[in-house]
Amino acid sequence: MAETYEAELYRQEPAEFRSLRLEIREDGALRFDCQDIGEAAERVWGADDYEFWVDVPAAEIRKLAFAPLREKYVGGSGAVDDFRDFCKHEGVEHQWMSWT
Repeated sequence: MAETYEAELYRQEPAEFRSLRLEIREDGALRFDCQDIGEAAERVWGADDYEFWVDVPAAEIRKLAFAPLREKYVGGSGAVDDFRDFCKHEGVEHQWMSWT
């Protein structure tokens, strides 16, 4: 069984509720979703509970992972060391190597 990763990235409450969640599902697909509950949702959508999301199929995850890493590290002369530190901080298995 594949591991599922999920996290709530934002929560607003109590008057107007909003939750943003990120999940990588067992099939490798990614879902980024938002749920709004309250009077604002009712005014705009006609129901007090409104949900919307973006799904990215597993076949696109490599492209998705590459884009923000490229953006984060472009132009940085210490990017390889910074990336190693990022992997350590996030508990991502990695191997650092060098050659002389």
